[in-house]
Formats: sequence, structure tokens, C-alpha cells
Amino acid sequence: MRDFFRPELEASEKAAVEVKGRLPVEDLLLYMLGWVDSDVAISGGLLRMGTSHLWQLAETHALFGWSVVGLRMTLTLEGPKLVVLAEAPLEKLDEAIRRSARNGWLKMLGIKAESWEGLKQWVVENWGVVVEAAVRRLGEGVKSELEALRNKLNDDKVARGVVAPALLLIQAERPGVNEATLKHFAAAVSGAIGGDGYVSAAMKKVVLTSGEREIALLWRATLAAYGIETKARDAGWKFDVVASGGDAARLAGLYFLYGAPLLEGGDDRLKNHKLAEAVKLGAEGLDIRWEGLRRTDGGNIAADLTISVGGTSIKYNVYLRDDTIMLRFQSTDRSRAELATRLLKLAGSLQR
Repeated sequence: MRDFFRPELEASEKAAVEVKGRLPVEDLLLYMLGWVDSDVAISGGLLRMGTSHLWQLAETHALFGWSVVGLRMTLTLEGPKLVVLAEAPLEKLDEAIRRSARNGWLKMLGIKAESWEGLKQWVVENWGVVVEAAVRRLGEGVKSELEALRNKLNDDKVARGVVAPALLLIQAERPGVNEATLKHFAAAVSGAIGGDGYVSAAMKKVVLTSGEREIALLWRATLAAYGIETKARDAGWKFDVVASGGDAARLAGLYFLYGAPLLEGGDDRLKNHKLAEAVKLGAEGLDIRWEGLRRTDGGNIAADLTISVGGTSIKYNVYLRDDTIMLRFQSTDRSRAELATRLLKLAGSLQR
């Protein structure tokens, strides 16, 4: 079976190289924690994932460097689908934690940790800060439920859904919410949406999913800390955290700006359709401003174009030469240039 599906597996590996080279946030731990919150399980010293979507395999391979350990076929309403089973040693996550604690996001938060176990323990020791921050945003009614969650954090099935929103909530408390911390927030949320979540432009909704009510409440508080109001919904075997309308548009815009790139080309299986929906929905939250209309020394017309969404802004220089319009953005920061490209794509989607 592996030989038969080798072209698909090779295509996802090639796409993973492009993803890794175009991630707009340098600290990969943020993306990893988002995926751990959703589709990437931790068990027996291993990171494990099963997916029928090649784009999911590509995005996560860029982060975890999977080894494919199994292939199987499942029957769906859309016909038979290939499911890829992948594994990586937990050390991959431990390495990312150490890098982040020494010179990255965790260092910015003042967190010293050498491993997943160490990071979980830090969250346990600072759980009071998390609960207090959540109560301020959701009210006293959630306090007892969230306090009880602390005692479950030794179980990786629970902890993997808690660590990302807990640390993002602490980030909102300490350095506060600004363009830099918004991108950290969005990078982590991108994995949570890319895994179990979904985006609907038609319904103007972005949904995160959790198996535990307490974790859904924690995500609600975290999203509120970044200015995104949501509702929790009991969906039977799971709990949904739903952002609607303008809040959904803002979250979708951040997801598109700071998540993995939208892979486009001839192979539709490598296209993240959640991210494609985010382009449509996120464009509704765009603010476009023209400023500084002027004539250059050469007699051409110039102006500044600023495009903003979700608290992120990029300024472009626009020049009119004869009947040609030239738009320019220059930066030595690769991630900033990638961000500028994504904002233009969002703006361009308004014309369709």
C-alpha cells in the first residue's frame, strides 16, 4: 500500500518544506502547542496523529518531522479515503520547548522549562493566575470548575488541551495584548482550528472544539482576553467554542495571517479548505486606508496604502507611473514580507 500511495506521501513532504519556509512566526512551539491541543496526541513517549487530509499531514510534518507508521483506507460519504498514521518522539516537542525557553516565546513569558513534563508542571504551579484571569472575563461561576482542572493536568489527554490556552491567557496578563502578542496568540490558535476546528464564511463562524467543558471555558476566557467574544455550546460528545459575526471575521483574519500558508497549485488535496474559508471571512474585517498623496521628484504620483486586520497593520508605498500602478513593500524580515503578502491576498479577495 505504501508504494501505491508514495506520490501522495512525497507530495505532502514537499509541501511541508514550503510550509516551514513560510511560517510567519519564528518560534515553532506556538504552532506545535496548537496542534497538540487538537489532533496531535501524546502517549507512551510519542506524538501521534492520524489524518485523511494531505494538507494536515504537510503542515504538521513541517513541525514534528513525522515518520509514517501506517496507512489504511476508510469509507466515507465521499468515497474511500486514505488515512495516514504518523508518529514522532516526544523529544521533538521537548526540543522546541527548550529552544523557546532559552530564546523565544517562553523566555518572553519568563518560563523556564526543559521538556513537556516541565512545561506542564510550570502551568500547575501558576494555575492560580490562569483561574483569576479567566474569572475576570467569564465571572465567578467558572471558578470551581477551572480550579478542579488543575488536578487533572498530570493526564496528557487533559493537559494537551489546557497548556496552549493557559499560556496564551498568561501572555495576555503579563506583556499584554499588542501586535507582537497577537501573532503569538494566532499562531497557536491556527493549529487548534486546523485540527478539530472549522471555519464557515457563509455562516460567519469560527469554531474550536474540546472534549471537556472546562477546557472550552478556558478557551472562551483566552479568546476574550484577545478581544474575541464567543459562546460555548454542548454538542453532545464534545464542546464547541463559537465565534460569530465580526468576532469570527477577526479570528479568521488572524488565523490566515499567522497560520501556515495557503498552499495553492494543481493538487487540491494539499489545499487547506479551512484556511480558504478564512480568506473569505477574514476579508470582511479589513480596514484599507489611503494617506499621504504626493508628487515625487520625478513627477509621478505616490501615496501610502495601509491595510489592517485584527490589530495587525502593514503600510505599502504605491506609485502611479503613466498608466501603471506599482505597489512596494520592503523589509529585511522574511516573516514580515510573508505577512505583507497575506494581507494583500485578503484585500484582493474583496474584489471577487
